[in-house]
Amino acid sequence: MRLHHFAVRTGTVALSVGLLLAPVTLSAQLVEFPGRHLYERFGVEAIDLFDLRGQFSDSTLIDVRPAAEFDVVRMRDAHHVELHDPQFTERVRELEASEGGPLVFYGNGRVSDRAYRAVALAHDAGVSDALAYDAGIGEWAESYPGLSRLWGEEFDSDERISDESFEARLLDSETFARRAQEADTQLLDVGGAMDDDDIALFAGQERVLPVNDPPALDDALLAAAEEADTLLFFDQHGQQVRWLQYRLRDLGIEDERYYFLEGGMRAFYDEVMGG
Repeated sequence: MRLHHFAVRTGTVALSVGLLLAPVTLSAQLVEFPGRHLYERFGVEAIDLFDLRGQFSDSTLIDVRPAAEFDVVRMRDAHHVELHDPQFTERVRELEASEGGPLVFYGNGRVSDRAYRAVALAHDAGVSDALAYDAGIGEWAESYPGLSRLWGEEFDSDERISDESFEARLLDSETFARRAQEADTQLLDVGGAMDDDDIALFAGQERVLPVNDPPALDDALLAAAEEADTLLFFDQHGQQVRWLQYRLRDLGIEDERYYFLEGGMRAFYDEVMGG
């Protein structure tokens, strides 16, 4: 498979260096939650689905995903503080002072490390009573729809996009790369320019969507649907596009014109490097 415009963005964070140097022990926990074992070495404690349900009403829930995802689905009563918000530290301290702890941070879960990174930042800010819920909002909404919100309303199972409908939109890496070279196709990055992996697949060719500005994102999606015959979306781990599909449906973009990269940028990168 021949790829064009492939590049890797670089970024250095002291914690990331430490994680790379930490020895790894293979275990069931590591397989299911690949970041948990590593971040635990730096004092980041995780909470699982059932324990969080038990202390739900006594926790201050903080969603650290982009605003466009928080708009679509979130935990009931959750606050929104995007991980890359310049005022992240100040806002977290304010929430601790006004709402009390523990502060429980969450993102899309499992393969994403946003929740862990949020806890590490909270610790750096002097907030010690902080936990990472690392199973993610998807598992939470599926398990506890009454404690979840879809477009601000109680999560109605009838409104849920089925796994089959989502999976029908997935393209493997090779197919995605081939389709990306076709005419009248637009590549759209919904991961954000400063997200988990900082890897660019088609530098200079893809359009980074404004995921922290929902109205601007809607305008960009509608414009893209008018400009191109086929829309190809990708994110970091193949999780963010799950919530994007709800937005596309809400905007009336529901035909066979759009697809998602299966496994996201990480799977694509691993396949390219492995090949």
